[in-house]
Amino acid sequence: MEIKYKQYVVIPKSIKMSVGKAASQTAHATFMALEQQKEDKIIKKWKESGMCVIVLECSTPLQIMGIAKYLEQWNIPHHLYIDEGLTEVEMGTPTALATGVLDESHHWIFEKLNLYTDEDSSYFKKLLRK
Repeated sequence: MEIKYKQYVVIPKSIKMSVGKAASQTAHATFMALEQQKEDKIIKKWKESGMCVIVLECSTPLQIMGIAKYLEQWNIPHHLYIDEGLTEVEMGTPTALATGVLDESHHWIFEKLNLYTDEDSSYFKKLLRK
């Protein structure tokens, strides 16, 4: 069964964040993207269909900013979260990008990106090995 309504989140893999930090950045970005979205009907349909959120990865902060620029050009609701630098990353680092709820006509935009995994970025495991 194809899910018709999805919210997408993209996290740059080159930024070494713990799983908790990545989850926090995802929460910030998704909330802000939904706050900006004006189509209440699509949000209602998304909620009724299970509130699907897909977390994807890109390579670098530059790539995530390029995705944000693309979404902006096509008036697709989104939010690029820029970290305040209080914990694991430097201030001003783009850590997560979330879309508003998108219907199936926009899903193709994200089909080339991989699902986010923690295999490369187990930040604390690497620290413990030292």
